[in-house]
Amino acid sequence: MAIVEPRVVVPLRRREEKRGAERFEMELPVTVGGGQGGVTRDVSVSGLAFTSREPYVVGQRIDLTVEYLLDGHNFPLRCEATVVRCEACAGGFTIGVRLATAFLE
Repeated sequence: MAIVEPRVVVPLRRREEKRGAERFEMELPVTVGGGQGGVTRDVSVSGLAFTSREPYVVGQRIDLTVEYLLDGHNFPLRCEATVVRCEACAGGFTIGVRLATAFLE
């Protein structure tokens, strides 16, 4: 029997789109540095955006944990990321990050 290698299929993007991977809208709890909390807005294989009450500096390295709940079980996804965007929004800031590493606890 042949071994099948897992793969991720990413749809082709339009020339106007600057992102390298498709984003999926998701609202999941996120904690930064074990303290401040927020909620994800969208997630891709290379990054994510989340809302925060606190601003972050572009270029800043942060540790964040995304809380993913599936069938009543919590699967915390720990990530090391770099802030690539920080924009004011209603109630705080939208933070965009590029993921460096991610692993399940």
